[in-house]
Amino acid sequence: MPFRIFLGEIPYSERDTFWVSFESDPRLQKTRENIYGRCLPCIENLYSQLQEGRSEITLGQAFHCWKVTAVVGGIDACLALLAEFERQSAGGHVYGKFGSGRPGSETRVVVFHTDTEAERDRIEGELRRCLPAVETGGEIVISRACGILYDDILGDWRTWRPVTPIRHPEAVPTLLQRIRQTLFRSVM
Repeated sequence: MPFRIFLGEIPYSERDTFWVSFESDPRLQKTRENIYGRCLPCIENLYSQLQEGRSEITLGQAFHCWKVTAVVGGIDACLALLAEFERQSAGGHVYGKFGSGRPGSETRVVVFHTDTEAERDRIEGELRRCLPAVETGGEIVISRACGILYDDILGDWRTWRPVTPIRHPEAVPTLLQRIRQTLFRSVM
């Protein structure tokens, strides 16, 4: 069977924030399992540590969570990149999302999620081969965990350890509020 990438529901309009899941499993099984089995517990773990007033964060699963992100011009470029990845990939399991979490952004991203550094490196290599065929000005960015949650308080992911000191405590109240909103939406 040839390597394929399957998509979740694509929104009618791309004007606002939106995310579309993709996976090499037609049922998007890993994506579905991770939402409540990995991502939500990770966010809850961070939230509880911040509420306790800790001066350092025990990263747990977040320390082994990688994002390989391709920044492109729009949703058509996202779809073209996934099609090119499907054509050039050596196979294996992949999953992630594409879209944007920033209203009004001129760019969109394709985010591959991985659980190991070896898988992160494999995906990065395949993306570096595929991206020029789709968009010459595209960029590939590596990150650890959910940068939108961790970066503001811990700084650059390259300095993180399994237990990492909070480097920007002044950002904690804003982050707590953002996490509260995320957790509230997750139970709806």
